[in-house]
Amino acid sequence: MKKSFEIYRRLKSRRLIALLSPLQPEQCVQAYEALTPLGIILEIAFRTQAALAGIKAVLQKDKNALILAGTVMTVEQAKQAVKAGVAGVVSADYVPDVLEFCVKRDIMYVPGGLADAGKQLSLKSKILNCPYEDLARLYSYQWIYKLFPAVTPQLAFYELSKTWQGPYKDLTVVYTGGISLNNLPQIVQSDPLGIYCGSALTNDIDQSAKMIEEARRWIEIVEKYGKK
Repeated sequence: MKKSFEIYRRLKSRRLIALLSPLQPEQCVQAYEALTPLGIILEIAFRTQAALAGIKAVLQKDKNALILAGTVMTVEQAKQAVKAGVAGVVSADYVPDVLEFCVKRDIMYVPGGLADAGKQLSLKSKILNCPYEDLARLYSYQWIYKLFPAVTPQLAFYELSKTWQGPYKDLTVVYTGGISLNNLPQIVQSDPLGIYCGSALTNDIDQSAKMIEEARRWIEIVEKYGKK
């Protein structure tokens, strides 16, 4: 089974992503070992020098690990992440060159922003030579988009997804940016079938017990307000 399909299946089942910007590669292994048993997918962000080494460290520890490479903004970063063995690639924006690289290699690509949901689906259809109306059925793990930022100190954007899910039926939306225990209930209730990503899940990276406690509180909220 392809890694991209499997990680998408798990995301749809458990619905949580922990975002980590590692200071040392070992932190990636710590987060993976603490959060994976809870069903939470780890996204390792290319915001730090330790990201690629951290991805490799996790996959050396577990060759079947399903992890995401995040904040991938260049094709070179995407090449490094895919070569290392990630199951999917996530960007902070819609980056057509990165999309093309990933989709041609059948790797789940999740671009982000407050617009361009349709543009990225259209380009995926073209690259895959797949009729637009069949993309969700044949390549479910590409029928996905990241709403970023979901929340800012002044504004909440997460309800924008409702406008996308009309023309792009059953689009899977990943909500990230500004999510915490304080606003997670509202976001899950707004889209009970969404996927929710937060760096708050790894804030206590050097204290596994506290990190697991935070993760369990997120899980409780998703189970209370979400839908299977």
